[in-house]
Amino acid sequence: MAKRGWLLAVLGVVVALLVFRRSRPQASESLQQWTAVAAVAAPPRATAWDPVADHPDLSRALEGSDPDGLRESMRDAGIEGLWVPVDVDVPFAVEPKLLARFSSGEPVRGFRGERLTPDGLLYVVDDTRWPVAVTDRVLARVARRILEGSEAPPLDAFPDSLTEPQAVEVLVLLRGAFGPRLWRSARSQSIADGVVTAALAARERWEERMETMGGPLDERLDQLDVEVAFLFDDGTFDSSSRSLIDALVRPRHGVAYEQPSRWRYLLPRATHAAATPTDAYRRLFAENGLPEDSFDRSDLRLYRVRMQTVAVDQGSAGSRPTGAPSPAVD
Repeated sequence: MAKRGWLLAVLGVVVALLVFRRSRPQASESLQQWTAVAAVAAPPRATAWDPVADHPDLSRALEGSDPDGLRESMRDAGIEGLWVPVDVDVPFAVEPKLLARFSSGEPVRGFRGERLTPDGLLYVVDDTRWPVAVTDRVLARVARRILEGSEAPPLDAFPDSLTEPQAVEVLVLLRGAFGPRLWRSARSQSIADGVVTAALAARERWEERMETMGGPLDERLDQLDVEVAFLFDDGTFDSSSRSLIDALVRPRHGVAYEQPSRWRYLLPRATHAAATPTDAYRRLFAENGLPEDSFDRSDLRLYRVRMQTVAVDQGSAGSRPTGAPSPAVD
């Protein structure tokens, strides 16, 4: 009798394990490509991710507030990503724990979102090499010179830290007293190349819209601040994640979509001028000739994007309101 009871208990455990495994979401191909991941939430099926409990130092770092310490713990453990539960109702804290920041969708220095799903959020280490304080000021000055009409400097004229090979998207933005007037971004293989390409594109765009912009750029540029920023993909939404958009697009995020040969976005300011981030997506779709309810289209990939300003070269009146606001041109 005791033996039979023992067998029934084992059978019950096996059945419960099977039910649990089948209840877990199946991992998409984009999740399966990530292998060195520590899972705080239950991982999707078809993944072999380590439970975070297998890495005590990493677990402790997540309970702290030091992103650099967390990156070091991950590096020591050979971990590249974190799978965390979604928790958008994190209570306010003066110094929130890193796990709470990840779960609520807040940006964390040195990390970027990869996949944003109702079952969990995947964050990975961001290895972007930032310009140091001395060189970042060079970027805005170079952008202004190009906007003034000067010939773009050769790449070997830049400091080495700005020509190191890395995939970046650099934004050059002209800001007036009432906000952005015009901007262009460029995806490039170095920071220097990105700022040159984006500045040339911004100058060309102003020339195309000269009447709308109020006259030639060389007559208006002194009144504008020139800002250089990075744009980061900070996580993609799939069709099951639509309900998360309003919660996970935080104040420093804009919205974006990618279509074959097309990349369209709204900067954070424009995104949060809409009633909700979902409404911002609707505006973005409509402005680019798509139906407003294009969230589930198979040819679109929806992103949230983070903007990080690295340099500003101020104009004589760029930050001081004078007269009525002028239209912005993206």
